[in-house]
Amino acid sequence: MTCSNHHISTKALRALILETIKVTSTYAISNEAEFIQKVRAASEVQQAQAAKDLKRKLNKDKRRFDELDTIIKKLYESYAVSRIGEERFDTLLAGYEQEQVTLRQSIAEGESALGDFEQDTANVEHFPDLARKYTNFSELTAPMINEFLEKIVVHAPDKSTGDRVQEVDIYLKFIGKFDAPMPEPTPEEIAEQERLQKERIRSRDRYRRLKAGENMSPPFERICGQCGKTFMAGIPNAKFCHPNCRAKFYCRQAAEGRRRDCTCANCGKVFSTTRMDVKYCSDDCRMEAKRRMQRERNATKRVTSSAEVGTKPTTAASI
Repeated sequence: MTCSNHHISTKALRALILETIKVTSTYAISNEAEFIQKVRAASEVQQAQAAKDLKRKLNKDKRRFDELDTIIKKLYESYAVSRIGEERFDTLLAGYEQEQVTLRQSIAEGESALGDFEQDTANVEHFPDLARKYTNFSELTAPMINEFLEKIVVHAPDKSTGDRVQEVDIYLKFIGKFDAPMPEPTPEEIAEQERLQKERIRSRDRYRRLKAGENMSPPFERICGQCGKTFMAGIPNAKFCHPNCRAKFYCRQAAEGRRRDCTCANCGKVFSTTRMDVKYCSDDCRMEAKRRMQRERNATKRVTSSAEVGTKPTTAASI
């Protein structure tokens, strides 16, 4: 029977198992001494409370077992002196003996578990040897599951943050539950996590809009992000009423990315622009600079002409 509250997909669970085996095995092989020390330290902390509880239960079962021996002995004495009838004696005796059988089994299992605690701490050295048997952790196979996996504990999901977060405890053979140091995420992994986060946000937004009764079937009434015109779209995330509006919008965004501060070559005023070749803050400054340069060119020509006339050689008159 499947518990819907603790449900997790097979694909996600297999990915978690493979990642746990891969990370733990890699760490155990590359840092064997440190790995063994960490596992033993964690095992001692985890087993201390478990051993304490187990010893308490074991002592309680042993006391009850001894009490039943005394009760059965008194029962025989009562039957011998005819204080109780045979039928009553048989009923009580069967019940006490069945309880003793159950207690005997529980005591044996408890003593075995206490011995396993010490043995598990010693078995940690077998895990690196098991990890070295595998050189490829790209795919989770049946032999890997059988050799590495001890048990899996799936907890109820937590939705308090808006995301469905579910804790899964994976216990490996010889070491139990071990949290290996995780390597720093690569830029590709960070980008993938950001993509998944955006996808979850879009999914939640769609669910919220559906729950609010918003129309999620075409046509959709939308407002153009460029011209502000209301239009009917065939997809819910449409932003523009026409390809021209889309082109203008993204051209404007690209131009905004190129925005810079410049100093006008005519009046010296600081202004902001998105063009790379602009020199003037306004058309008036551009025209004024053009007229000034034209006057300067004209003045230069007049000076040049005057110089040429003043240096022209004179011809002597004939006598």
